[in-house]
Amino acid sequence: MMEESFLKSKETSLLYPSGVTKTPHREPILYISSTVDGNIICVGQDGLVSTWTRNLKLKKSSLILDENENKLQNRKMKWVSDSILMTHYNKLIIGTCDREIRLYELSNLEPYCQIVGLETMPLCLDYSVRGEEECVISYGDEQGCVNILLINSVAESLRNWTKCPAVEDIPTVYIDAFNNCENITFIRWKVHNDWVTKIKYIHSMESIISSSNDDTTALAIGCVSGTKNLKHRLKTLMGSSSGSQNKFPSPVGASPPKRFQCDESVFKVYKGVKTFDFCKEKNVLVTGGLDRNIRLWNPYIPGWAVGILRGHTSPIGFLGIVHGSAKVLSVSLDSTIKVWDTEVHSCLLTIIPKVTQIRGEMEVCYFSPDLQSLYVAAETFALLRFQHKRTQICDSGMSHNEPVFCCQYNKHFQHVISCSEGSVIKVWDVKNGQLVVKMCKAHGDTAVTCMALDASGKRLITGGRDGSLKKWDSCTLGCMHIINRATSATDEILACTYADIYSNKYIVSVGWGRKINIFPEFNDEMSERSNLQPDWIERVGKGHKDDILCVASCPPHFLATSSFDGEVLIWNLVSGHLCSRLTTIGRAAMEGGTEDLTINKIIFLLSKMERKKTAAMLVASGPRGYITLWNISGQGKLLAYFSSSKEKTTVSDIAVSNNYSLLCAGDQQGYLSIWNIAKYATNGPEDKPPPLLRNWRVHNYSVTSVVLTTDYHLLTSSLDCSVKLWSLEGEYIGMFGQKEPWDIKEKSSWKQFDPNISPAHNSDDIGQESVPENTITSNWEFKKMMEDTSSLKLVRSDEISEVKQRQRVRLEHRQNKCRLKHIQQYASRAVSTYHTLPLCELANVSTIFHKPNLAAELEDPFHVED
Repeated sequence: MMEESFLKSKETSLLYPSGVTKTPHREPILYISSTVDGNIICVGQDGLVSTWTRNLKLKKSSLILDENENKLQNRKMKWVSDSILMTHYNKLIIGTCDREIRLYELSNLEPYCQIVGLETMPLCLDYSVRGEEECVISYGDEQGCVNILLINSVAESLRNWTKCPAVEDIPTVYIDAFNNCENITFIRWKVHNDWVTKIKYIHSMESIISSSNDDTTALAIGCVSGTKNLKHRLKTLMGSSSGSQNKFPSPVGASPPKRFQCDESVFKVYKGVKTFDFCKEKNVLVTGGLDRNIRLWNPYIPGWAVGILRGHTSPIGFLGIVHGSAKVLSVSLDSTIKVWDTEVHSCLLTIIPKVTQIRGEMEVCYFSPDLQSLYVAAETFALLRFQHKRTQICDSGMSHNEPVFCCQYNKHFQHVISCSEGSVIKVWDVKNGQLVVKMCKAHGDTAVTCMALDASGKRLITGGRDGSLKKWDSCTLGCMHIINRATSATDEILACTYADIYSNKYIVSVGWGRKINIFPEFNDEMSERSNLQPDWIERVGKGHKDDILCVASCPPHFLATSSFDGEVLIWNLVSGHLCSRLTTIGRAAMEGGTEDLTINKIIFLLSKMERKKTAAMLVASGPRGYITLWNISGQGKLLAYFSSSKEKTTVSDIAVSNNYSLLCAGDQQGYLSIWNIAKYATNGPEDKPPPLLRNWRVHNYSVTSVVLTTDYHLLTSSLDCSVKLWSLEGEYIGMFGQKEPWDIKEKSSWKQFDPNISPAHNSDDIGQESVPENTITSNWEFKKMMEDTSSLKLVRSDEISEVKQRQRVRLEHRQNKCRLKHIQQYASRAVSTYHTLPLCELANVSTIFHKPNLAAELEDPFHVED
C-alpha cells in the first residue's frame, strides 16, 4: 500500500506558473462558475458580477443591485447570500438577505424577475434539470429547512413571471402564488438543527443532499416531494396519521414538516459538514468541515465512514471529485490545496499558499473538469492547472492534451491541422490519422484561438489569445511572419480569414477589440514592417456594439461579421461602408430556445449568388440556438430559421459542402446534424426546416469545429481534447493520434463506432423537434442523395421545364421498350416456367381492408359494437 501510494503521488503535479490576479471585488466572492461561451463568472456579496476569460483576463464587471449605489442614503443596503447559474435558459439566479430570489439575464445582467415573500433567507442555492422542460430550484435557510421549487414547462413559467406586476421596475411574483399554480410546486422540509451550509439535487437518485454544522444532522439525503412508502402514503391520504412529520409538505406560512425516517438518510459528523461532493459513477460521497478531516461515505450506509483522510490544519471549505478518476481536490480556509486518492486513501499532492501566491482566506472555489483547472478566490483570484502523468501516458492516442479550439482541412496536401488551449499546433495525415509535425508554444503561453488557410494551402494564418497574428508554412509549421504583434489581452483574436477584393488578397482578423483588422497579403520575401493595415472600418464608427466572434468574406467585395449580441453586419470592403445590419432576436425569441444571443459562425452560400434577390446567401449559427438563413440584398431579409436540437442548444460551429448542398452543425452538447439545403430558401422564405439527413453524438463535450472534406468525410474537434474523422453516414473512422492507424480507403480499418461516447446518447436520439423521426434517411437513401447533390447546381425556370420534358420523353421510351422486351434466357441454367412469364400490368386494388368481426358473426351476447 505504501509503495502504491508513492507511485500515485508521482502521477499528479501542478502546472507552473499558476495565474494569480487582483479582482475588482471589494466584498467576498460567493460564487464562481463557467458559462456556455467558455468564460468564467464571479458574483460578489455586494452584487458585483465580473466576467473573466479562462486565463483570468478580466473582460467586464457590473453591479446588478442598484441599492448598493447609495442613491438614497437612508435606504438599507442589499446583500447577496448566494448565486447559481440557470445555464439552460441563460439566467443568473441570486438570493438576497432581504428574503428574495432574483433572476437576471446573463447576456446583459438586466433584471428578469424576482420571487419575494420568502419566510427565510436563501443561504445556499442550487439549480438542476429534472427532465424535459422540468427543473429544480432549491435553497437552504437559517432555520435548517430545505426549500424546493419544482417547475414544469420552465420556459412558459418564466414568461408568465415576467407578466406579473412590477415592484421597483422588476416583475415580481410572490411565493404564496405557487400554492395554486399548476406548473410550480413549492415544498419545504425541516431537515437540520442549524443553518444549511450547502444543498444539491442529484438527478440520478432523485434526492436532495443538504448539510449543516450540526453534529446530529450534519448531512441528509432525502426525497424531494412526498413519501414513496406505500404504508405512509395510505395513512396520509386517509388522514389517520398524527404528528407534523406524517403530513405532506404544508403550504407557506405553516410550520415545516419533517420527512419520514424511511425517506431520508442522516449522517452524523463531529462538528458538522461545511462542504460535500457526490459521484454517481464511483458511488462515493465526500464530506469536510470544521474538524479538518475528509470523510468518504457510501451514500446508502450512513452509519460509518468508509475512510478518513487527514492532513489539513484548517477547516475545509471546498471538496471536488475529479469525475472519471479516483481523485478528490480539497481546499481549506487557509488556502492550502490537496489532491487525494480515494482508492489508497492517501494524499498525492499538497500545495501551500506560498507556492501559489494566494493571499488571504479562501472564499470560494470552482473546479473545471474540461480544463482540469481549479479557480480559487481569496484576496486574490488564482488559477491552478493540474496534470496526471499516467493519464497522459494511457491517453497517448488523444489528439491533444488540452481542449481543441479549431481544426482545418488542407485538401492540397491531405492534411488536417488542429490547435489547442496549450498553444500547440499539430498537422495530421488524413489518410492514416498519424502525426506529421507538431509546433509547441506557437503563441507563447496563450492559446491558439483560430486559423485560416490560403487558396493554395501552403500558408496558414493563426490568431492567439494574446492578440498576435502569425503566418506559418502549413506543411512544416515554420513561422514566416508575425503579421500583428500582441499588444494587450483585450485584443484577443477570435476569428481570421482570407478575403479577395477584386483579385487582391487580404487577411482579416476580429476579436475582443470590436475592430476589424485588415492586412494586405504580401509575398513571402517582403518584410513584416510593410504589413500596414487600413483602419477605415474603425473610423466609420457604426460597427458592432459588442465583441466580434466570427468573420466571413464573399468575392468580390463583401465581408460579414457577427458579435455576442446576435447582430450580423455586412460590409463593403472597397468603401468601408455598412451595407446592412441583420438581427433575429425578435422572431427567434418567439419560438423559445436559449437566451444566448451569440453567433459563432457565418458562411456565405456562393452557389446562390446568381439568385441574390430571392435566395438565402448567408447562413448563421444563431442566435438563441437557431440556425438562420439570410438574403443580404438591400437591407437584408430573414428567409428561414430552425433549431438544430430538441433542447435548442447553442450551435457552436457550422460547415457547408463544396457544392453548398449540405449543411452540418455541431452544438455545445456534442451532437452533429446534417441537412440537405440544396433547394432550401432558394425562391423565398421557408416555414419548415430543411430535410434532416443525419443526427448523432460525436463528442461528450462541446463541438468546437466542423469541417467537410472534399471526399465526403467529416472532421470534428471538441473541448474533450480530440479531433475525429467520420463518414457522412455517421460511421466513426477514428481519432487523430490513436495508436492504430487507419486506411481511409479501407473500410475494414475504421472503428465504425466510438466507444468513448456516452452510452446514454446514440444516433436514434434525434435532436430536431420539428422533424419527425421517419424523415431521417436510410443509408441507401443517403448515398443516393449524395450522388444527386454532388452534381447539383441552381438552374433557371426555363431550364427546369426543358429538363422535365426530357425526363418525360425518356420515361415513355423506357416504358415502350419494357413492353416489347423479352426476358432473356440465363446461360448457366435451363429456361424455367418462371423465366417465360410475360410482363403484366398490376391491377389497381383498393388498400382499404375491413377486419372481420367474429364476435358479431357468432352472435356473442357480450359483444358491443363501436
